Amino acid sequence: MLEYLRRFWNWFWYYRHGKIRYRVYDFGDTYMATASDEKRTVVNCYGSTPEAAKDMALWKLKKYQELE
Repeated sequence: MLEYLRRFWNWFWYYRHGKIRYRVYDFGDTYMATASDEKRTVVNCYGSTPEAAKDMALWKLKKYQELE
């Protein structure tokens, strides 16, 4: 049930509007980001700041979207 609610929440607030969902994780001296649209997810995008990790994840996702 909880997984269903999480998927609905993501669809309702992010994917329905064409938005990209991203998360940034703190690993001490580095940050790792993930980015997702409804069809694709990229992970393991590292940076020295949260903004750098987010930018890398968004760039990778855009690159994969252009391949299709």
